[in-house]
Amino acid sequence: MGRGERVVAYARAPVRGLALAGLALLGPPLLILIFVGAHAGLPSPAFFVERGRRLPALARRLAARWGGADLPSPYRPAPPPPTRDPDGWYRDGGALFRSAFPPAYLARLRWIFRDPATVRDLAWMALNPLIGGPLAALAPALIAGGLVTAWLHPSPGGLALAVAAALLGIALGPPLLRAHTRWTRVLLAPPARRAPGRVMSAIGRSAAAGAHVCASAVLPGVAAVFALAQVLAIALMPVRLWPETVLGSRRYVSWRRAKIGAWTGVRIAEPYRPEPPLPQPEPDGTYRLGWGPVGTVYRTRAAAVRARRFEWTVRDPASWRDLAWLLLEVPVAAVLFAVPALLIGGGLILLCWLWAWTGALSLISGLTWLPGDVLHAAVPMSANIPAPVAGLAAAALGIAAAPALLRCHALLSRALLAPTRAAVLANRVDTLTSSRARISDAQAAELRRIERDLHDGAQARWVAVGMTLGAAEELIDRDPEAAKAVIAGAKNMSVAALGELRELIRGIHPPVLADRGLADAVRTLAMDAPLEAEVHVDLPGRVAAPIEAAVYFAVSELLANVAKHAAASQVSVALTYENGLLRATVTDDGQGGAVAGHGGGLHGIRRRLDGFDGVLTLSSPPGGPTAATLEIPCALSSPKTSTSSEKGSPTS
Repeated sequence: MGRGERVVAYARAPVRGLALAGLALLGPPLLILIFVGAHAGLPSPAFFVERGRRLPALARRLAARWGGADLPSPYRPAPPPPTRDPDGWYRDGGALFRSAFPPAYLARLRWIFRDPATVRDLAWMALNPLIGGPLAALAPALIAGGLVTAWLHPSPGGLALAVAAALLGIALGPPLLRAHTRWTRVLLAPPARRAPGRVMSAIGRSAAAGAHVCASAVLPGVAAVFALAQVLAIALMPVRLWPETVLGSRRYVSWRRAKIGAWTGVRIAEPYRPEPPLPQPEPDGTYRLGWGPVGTVYRTRAAAVRARRFEWTVRDPASWRDLAWLLLEVPVAAVLFAVPALLIGGGLILLCWLWAWTGALSLISGLTWLPGDVLHAAVPMSANIPAPVAGLAAAALGIAAAPALLRCHALLSRALLAPTRAAVLANRVDTLTSSRARISDAQAAELRRIERDLHDGAQARWVAVGMTLGAAEELIDRDPEAAKAVIAGAKNMSVAALGELRELIRGIHPPVLADRGLADAVRTLAMDAPLEAEVHVDLPGRVAAPIEAAVYFAVSELLANVAKHAAASQVSVALTYENGLLRATVTDDGQGGAVAGHGGGLHGIRRRLDGFDGVLTLSSPPGGPTAATLEIPCALSSPKTSTSSEKGSPTS
């Protein structure tokens, strides 16, 4: 950069800083507008958030251009428009729509609100006036302060101070712009994919624990609202209002269970009994609940449904345990979280706001020669220098106590919200009974398929072979050459029949699975996959043959789904065994958005795993990657060790 360009850069820097400071002031009003518009729902919650991206996008472009850095856009690509199925319907997960508008609307909502860049934009709007704005405004503020000082105090000392302030503002212009760009990169650029250090990880965990304590001090107010609604429902119209309030409370309590598990690692299972089936009408059109003389007859289906749901929610012990937890949340939170939340909130106020206000007024006093007693009279508390130290100590004390208090609250919540031992056993019996029934039905259907394939395939071919050999027997004396041709045809038919039998056997239980085990069978699947596949195996032995077959066919179905639907270029399969769990994970780099809808392949995998008390966990955000994990509790039957990492090649 030449001398002339450098002079121009220093001259432009304060003006550019003033523009960036103006953009920072627009953040809080826009944040309020987005919040109000998104909750109003007109025309769409995503509309205001999407339009609000224009301010961060403008700030990103200006900061990148004026600060000399590359700040790419962090947003995920917009979802494609929905496509119509051959039957004329539009599909969104497991839901079907006649019009393209509902699935497009839902996809756009998910795109906006599941994008991490949306939260980072909103955080930038709230924090930029406190961090980025002062960085950008400091240089023009120094220059403006120098000019004001020269106008108010034209004495030699005042002019000297004014010139020094103006020169300092001009000199700090480009460095402050670069600092502002680095701050902008923190929230408005894609996050750098690097593992944080040990110190930063500890600071992040401590800050997260402090935020969770503050949230846990506020959330009991929501619990109190749900508890009050249930109490009023019991007092006023229990049959009509009680089930609705219970189900609404269950959604909130289930959300709190998930948050408690994510914040503390204390997992709380769902204790609710399944909803009973809808009542069926009697021949006379009425609906009967119960049996014998104690049964109740309802004229309308709606009345029968209300009564059935009321009976279901009242007899479920989890409903009353949820109500007890909601009633106890306020006193428990007051004991556990009130003091640390006040320490953290008050400490941050003392640390940030008063300190910043003191520094700003001190700067104004120095530039304008305000008397010191005026400053102390304006902010007597902020003039006390130990206030930030006290704020830092208070916040640190609250954050230090946060993990233990959160875990204590999680253990207390688990005592009420977790299923009882009797409920766990009853649920397990119900699950095993239903899974056994499904497995029996699947086995019966498989036997019928095998019977049909044998009857229509191999059996028909062997009958044809027998008839062909009979014809050859009649021709062998009269026309030996014709008999040889007929026998050759019978031989070809026997080869085809043998091939069909082998295919049938492979579909029942692959020979490679029986001979070489699950690891080599999965490697064979990867080699046959029509895309680049990588297999990682760490199995200290073999498991039972039925479990091997279930995992083999599940992995085969997942690889087929990746090839057909994921638009992926590569896939990896990992087989591990740890703590009594056989785990198989299939990960691809495709477009994501996979849903385990009813009747699909993933739903079939879950049904297959139910018979072994296994689970399927799916993670497939829009844009990918997709990871499907199978977990089956089992024991090893062989001490052999097989640890490898191999790549499968695409077949031609």
